[in-house]
Amino acid sequence: MKISIVVPCYNEQHTIALVIEALEHLDLDTEIIVVDDGSTDESRAILASRQHAPNVRIELMPQNGGKGTALRRGFEVATGDIIVIQDSDLELSPSNIVNLIRPIETGEADVVYGSRFLMGARKTKRLRRLANWFLTELTNAIFHTDLTDMETAHKAMRASILKKIPLESKAFDIEVELTAKLARSGARMMEVASLYTPRSIDEGKKITFSDGIDAVKRILYWAKWRPEENA
Repeated sequence: MKISIVVPCYNEQHTIALVIEALEHLDLDTEIIVVDDGSTDESRAILASRQHAPNVRIELMPQNGGKGTALRRGFEVATGDIIVIQDSDLELSPSNIVNLIRPIETGEADVVYGSRFLMGARKTKRLRRLANWFLTELTNAIFHTDLTDMETAHKAMRASILKKIPLESKAFDIEVELTAKLARSGARMMEVASLYTPRSIDEGKKITFSDGIDAVKRILYWAKWRPEENA
């Protein structure tokens, strides 16, 4: 199976080259789609040096539109059988993609989430763990899922299912919309453990408390969505 790895990037000059190098070393048939979301640091210059690599595609957004906008662009141009999300900050190891896609390749699942909490995520701050737990449990209750980490940035999805789902989120709420619509569409979802190395806001962490509040609103908003209404 061909694997499309979509990498949203915004001001990640310190890690984006390392992420691409790690993805290039995976023993998989991959296309690496890096979507730069209007970076203002040296990320674009770094990506320019990679644009001629045989399995790397660089998409430059004209301005910063948010993670959801970048991911939707990556999904649109992806040509693989499986589409994987890999953030460009190295909080989640690219090496785990092999484990992430395996249940899809073997036919066990259509969607696989790399949970940061199946291995404990002990380095994560208590308040952040509590917020993630609340959002995940609210998602489980509304969409009848059985997840431990709805907000994970490590997601692998069968392209034939993902490409049929209309997406509109522009920011970090894309994680909520993806989960809600994949679950409502009847996709078989499961989790595997993903090694997580969190960074602080000082180190470039972009998700804030207000994003958590917005996630609650979006969970309740997407509770109304049904695939037959959007066929």
